[in-house]
Amino acid sequence: MPKITKVEQSIKVLPEKKKVAAYARVSKDTERLMHSVSAQVSYYSDLIQKNPEWEYAGVYADSGITGTLVAGRSEFVRLLEDCEAGRIDIILCKSISRFARNTVDLLNTVRRLKEIGVEVRFEKEQINSMSGDGELMLSILASFAQEESRSISENVKWGIRKRFKNGEIGAANKHILGYQYDDEQKKYIIIPEEAAAVRWMFQMYIDGFPLREIADKLNSAGIRSVLGNEFQEASVRQLIFNEVYAGDIRRQKCYIEDPITKSKVPNRGELPQYYMTDCHEAIIDRDTYAKVKAEMERRTALLNPTYCFTGKFKCAVCGANFTRKKGKVKGREYVDWICRSKKEPGITCKSHNYPEYKLMEICAGLMGTDSFDEETFERNVKQITSLADGSIEMQLYGGEVRRWQMPPKPVKPKKAKSESKRQRHLFDGKIFCGKCGRRYGRAISDTADGGHLYWYCRTKSTHDITCDSVNYPDAEIKAIFCKVMGKKAFDEDYFTKMIDRMVVQSSGSIDFHLKDGTIRIYETLKLRSNRHETTSTDEFNGKIQCACCGNMYHRYCGYGKYVYWRCSGKHKVRTECSGKDQADFNIRKISAYMMGMDDFDGAAFTEQIDHITAYEDGSLEYRFKDGRVKKWQKT
Repeated sequence: MPKITKVEQSIKVLPEKKKVAAYARVSKDTERLMHSVSAQVSYYSDLIQKNPEWEYAGVYADSGITGTLVAGRSEFVRLLEDCEAGRIDIILCKSISRFARNTVDLLNTVRRLKEIGVEVRFEKEQINSMSGDGELMLSILASFAQEESRSISENVKWGIRKRFKNGEIGAANKHILGYQYDDEQKKYIIIPEEAAAVRWMFQMYIDGFPLREIADKLNSAGIRSVLGNEFQEASVRQLIFNEVYAGDIRRQKCYIEDPITKSKVPNRGELPQYYMTDCHEAIIDRDTYAKVKAEMERRTALLNPTYCFTGKFKCAVCGANFTRKKGKVKGREYVDWICRSKKEPGITCKSHNYPEYKLMEICAGLMGTDSFDEETFERNVKQITSLADGSIEMQLYGGEVRRWQMPPKPVKPKKAKSESKRQRHLFDGKIFCGKCGRRYGRAISDTADGGHLYWYCRTKSTHDITCDSVNYPDAEIKAIFCKVMGKKAFDEDYFTKMIDRMVVQSSGSIDFHLKDGTIRIYETLKLRSNRHETTSTDEFNGKIQCACCGNMYHRYCGYGKYVYWRCSGKHKVRTECSGKDQADFNIRKISAYMMGMDDFDGAAFTEQIDHITAYEDGSLEYRFKDGRVKKWQKT
């Protein structure tokens, strides 16, 4: 039988040291709290380095930053990145409130750290994230920390409003064009060279110059905003409408809606405002300020003037008044009168629309005049009513009622089916879908202009199969090809000679595969009109401004399901705005594209984007906080 001898281990295995780091945070940059941070850094540095089983991995400290959000805490983010990189095994923290005051952020962060094997120890509460009851205790105590933050926020707000009421609080904007706030004197001090620019700007406004022209003149003169940027129409409007130049201050124009998300929204009457007069030396005198306000009222009146039909044209279907709508279709302007209910979200009215010229012809015929005369109409007609079938009923002041009957719709003759086989098109077999790989087919749109040729993924016509790829008009593909290849006009022979195939990507970009093996890419973001997604994005509050009237966009829900953003100017009295409504999910998609991201990230949006300008044609211009401006052009 063989003899077995145990060979003892000759080299002892040394215990592996744990890499330990600490995190500290204070929410204000005061001298006392900065001393507290220094004390914590010294304490944890000494504590970690004295433990022979630990390896010092550093102390991460954020100063003057709230704990309700992860975004903005640079040291905290760096700490998490080092944990992901495997540089840290244990994190020490004084208390839960120092780590995070947002319950959701706290639990998500701790769970992620637990997944990658990083332990978090909270000294004050004596909680270890790796223990069995650690997460339960964290949930309870973090909820207390979050509610404590909310309570502190309400107390701070109460104190601020109290000081607003007593006129004791300083200015939020320390430097605005023409003024620098003096903390010792607690008032604005005039900057002479900037004040001259302000007076020039106000005088141009009184003289009737449009806001866009005022901005151009300021820029041409080399005058810049306090941030060093060129003036835009919106920035000029904001300055001219600011009462601070008359020596007054209005407090609480905006407020923090939620202390956790820190979302700042305009105060539209939800909270009281405080108006303080003669707080500092005025740049413009009271007479000039009165002229400016009068000019404001004059321009506001021009935005939504009254017409002879205003208030006299009623809808028999829903009872609302008719309103004037001006627009442009394919370069041609039109003016219609439509039921006001059609402008309201969630309300549907099936009444007819009337072109203004046609309405004038109808009223002239009912009054028995050769042409329409406004004075005759206002003097004799009490009311006109649109009936359900489109007929017009006119009621005169004497009590007589006259009626115009809507003629029946003409019967459209059925199109005869073509006997000949459809001819082959140049693009047949050349366009492919980058999402599902299927070939694109062609079709004719059913539009009022008689229809146009467009190309679509054939998967869309296959039963029980869905592809959300974009459709492309034939003319647009030709124009894009010319742009990519540097041609002035489309040439069929050149296309056949050069192109092997075209691939339409999910974003709408087109890859042109040339016969020599190279690929030329047309980069774009083309939205799909046939898709709707249910999203609601809080980060867009107070960020979208209308280029037509200067008002901010607000959120509303269509059909009780889909969220859209609409210019608030459309609901204001004496304001007419033709700004396009924007679907929430479309703005998310465009924002991600403009920021160079695959999917929308709310935190990244808040960090990068200063505001969005919405143009009349539906295009969006993004102004980044670093000064960059990028525009998405709607096609």
